[in-house]
Formats: sequence, C-alpha cells, structure tokens
Amino acid sequence: MDILNTITKISELGMLTKDKQRNINVSETFHLWNHLIQRYSVIHLTNILEQHARDEDLKLVLTAGRKTIDNHITILEKEMINYGIPLPMRPPKQVKTTSNMEVVTDRFIFRRILRGIQAFLPTHMMAFLHSTSPKIRELFMSFLIEEMKVYDKFMEYGKIKGYEISPPVYKI
Repeated sequence: MDILNTITKISELGMLTKDKQRNINVSETFHLWNHLIQRYSVIHLTNILEQHARDEDLKLVLTAGRKTIDNHITILEKEMINYGIPLPMRPPKQVKTTSNMEVVTDRFIFRRILRGIQAFLPTHMMAFLHSTSPKIRELFMSFLIEEMKVYDKFMEYGKIKGYEISPPVYKI
C-alpha cells in the first residue's frame, strides 16, 4: 500500500481540486465526512465527560483518547480540504458545565466511552470496504487498527479499575 500511496501522492501534486475529486468515489466522500462528523461528536462528549471524571487515572485515559481523536480530526480535515469536500460545523473547543451531575460516575464514563469505541469499529470497517482508492483505504485501515488497539487497552484498564461489565461465569 505504501507504493500505491506514494504513486497517488505524486500523481496528485499538480492537480486541481476538481481533478483530485475524480480519484475518489461518492462513498469515500461520505465516509470521510461521516467519520469527521462522528469524531467531532466524540470529542465534544469527551470534553463534557472529562469534567465529571473523579479518578485521576481516568482523566489521563480521557486525555490520551482526546489526543487520538484530535489527530484523526486533523487527518480527516486535511484529506477533505485536499479533495474539496466541505467541512461540517465543528463543536466548541471547550465545554463549561454549570451543574454538578452526581449521577455521572467514573464507571458510567468508562462504559459510555467503551460503547462508543465498540460502535465505531464497524464504521471504520464499512468505510474501508466501500473505498476504492488505495490512499483512502489505507487511511480507514489505519483508523481501524488504531481503534482496535485503543479498545484492547481500554478494556484492560476497565478490568483493573473494576468498571467492565462481567458476564456470569458458566459452570458445568
């Protein structure tokens, strides 16, 4: 894939935006836009939940997750600008909550983030499957692999903290 990406980058160097648009299909355009919209939502939710986290370790985990999402946002915005795809409205960078929500526990935050990661794995896969451009497929594949690694680490963190939902033990 690296060779194909290099060839694509070289061939797009002198191209106008409308010419670059011929290199991607409408499905890829949708998936780029959809990924960015969803990443914006995730960063907004993370900023809200981070204010309610009490555990210092959870705050560190959320900060690391936000950095990953910010990186994805930067990559997606760059690709969309490259292909002349309009960017959606971005959420506010910071969120201030005025009420103390006692019901938002660290366990709730963990489980909400975990479900978000679980729900996003198929999104990466579908974007990969619908892409015909090697450059865009590589992008979605890298997102999928990174998300799987984050999920794995997050699950182990949840086990250590006792946040995961454990199914009943099956006894014969």
